[in-house]
Amino acid sequence: MKITAEFSRLTEDEKITFLTWCGADFNAHLHLLISKKSSRFGYFKRKHWGGNSSASIFEEDTFDCIECIYLPPLRDAENKLANARKSRLAMLLKKKYGDNTNSLVESVKKFNDAITENTDGKYAEIDSVKKSINTKIKESLGNELGQSVNLQFTETTFNKIVENIKMVFFPKIGEIDIMKFRDLATNSLGYNNLLYIATVFAELELIKDSDIFTALLIEEPEAHLHPQLQVKFIKYLETLSDTLHNAQIIVSTHSPVLASSVSVNKIIHVSEQDECINAITLKQKVFGDTVSEKYINRWLDVTKSTMLFSRGIIMVEGIAEALILPKLAVNVLKKYNRKAVAEGKRVLANSIEEMGISVININGINFKYFMKLFCNFDNSSGPNIPIFCAGLSDRDPDKETYPLKGEMVTGNNSVCDYINDINSNKYSRLFISPLKTFEYDMAMLNPAVMAKTLKSLWPTADGTVSPDLQKIVDKHNNYHTDLCSLRDDAKFIYKHVDNSQVGKGLFAYALAEAIDEEYIVPEYIARAILWACGGIEENV
Repeated sequence: MKITAEFSRLTEDEKITFLTWCGADFNAHLHLLISKKSSRFGYFKRKHWGGNSSASIFEEDTFDCIECIYLPPLRDAENKLANARKSRLAMLLKKKYGDNTNSLVESVKKFNDAITENTDGKYAEIDSVKKSINTKIKESLGNELGQSVNLQFTETTFNKIVENIKMVFFPKIGEIDIMKFRDLATNSLGYNNLLYIATVFAELELIKDSDIFTALLIEEPEAHLHPQLQVKFIKYLETLSDTLHNAQIIVSTHSPVLASSVSVNKIIHVSEQDECINAITLKQKVFGDTVSEKYINRWLDVTKSTMLFSRGIIMVEGIAEALILPKLAVNVLKKYNRKAVAEGKRVLANSIEEMGISVININGINFKYFMKLFCNFDNSSGPNIPIFCAGLSDRDPDKETYPLKGEMVTGNNSVCDYINDINSNKYSRLFISPLKTFEYDMAMLNPAVMAKTLKSLWPTADGTVSPDLQKIVDKHNNYHTDLCSLRDDAKFIYKHVDNSQVGKGLFAYALAEAIDEEYIVPEYIARAILWACGGIEENV
């Protein structure tokens, strides 16, 4: 693994400092190379160098001009903040005092001497215990073999003083009554982590005007933090980053909350493809128009940002598709795996959840915005997130058009204009319903179960709707060559699903429960599922 850090826009003084790392453009480069194979002791060989040549002499003095602060995941914040030699608080205090330690040392020494000497008789109990111990030592060991003891508050060296200072807390801002503060052991893990991180921020404040470049690396800060604190935390990091001209903050996360709380141009997507690590800087992505980037930043909420952490993605228009698709996928994967076993191919998992596939409801037909993250079309360019992404959309012909299988239909869905461009990319495919919509195309294949589900939801048995739905159920999908009747029944189901009496969402909940192994999945949906499962382009 190789990591390269580039330092650009250097000042004149910085150009001199990092001169041996600079190229002709005066951008400095620092490299770290870690071998793939470990030694017999379990260590990985590593090498770091500055500039273009790995054979160049590495000057440690130059490296000292860079400070790296690393916050690991699931850190023991309480232990790190405890009064000890290597505590985060002690390190912060040592940096704050620098060489100006005399005042603190003298104050503590004066207090310590007062205890030792029992000044003005204020510490008679301590003096009495000290004399009692010395008396017992003399009685038991004698004058020749005995020793003398003294009792003092602490060592009066600066390091020992700051290492014994302890942090306590109160769960509200602004409290000044010291009697109300509590031990960190009684605080939550999440808040202790924030207190720990606050000491790091305070340390950054101390060095913001120095010549040292600081990299703050925070791994999975979402540990033990509820969503509101995650949002507040990442927003503060953004503000802090803007005010520290000589520092860079890098956060690694698996949290959709954090990912959705920053603009897309601040995200670097890291994934594994073909046993290689890919890092895609979305800031380098050119969306081709200002609307696309603004739209993504506006609508990349917590649910949609899960796409950044998925192994595959299926984008759908609405809640109905999002609810039903996981059940359809079970049938598709089962059928595919039977064929794969027979042909000696790789068998997939039994569900899209096991495959790491996310179904993303984009609430409409705005595929042309979101899919630009995964492919280039419509004047977009630059790097794409290397995740197999399938878009599933309706053809949307004229309202009263209800086609049969094989009939050529002109759709009114604007995304159809981009299908060839999207499908020419490596990781993206757009799948359009061949007939009309998600519900209509399924009704043409599964009228009985859809009619039965709709009948169970219909609010009244009076009127003609329930009896007509029962007639469809009683046909048991046996239409033979009477395709016109099939179309009429599919039309009837479609119109009453998309009705204020039921609605697509409620119907989708019920249908998801009714889907069994016999349910027929439309071919375009099956192909979308398999594409998201690793770019498989097969019919099942």
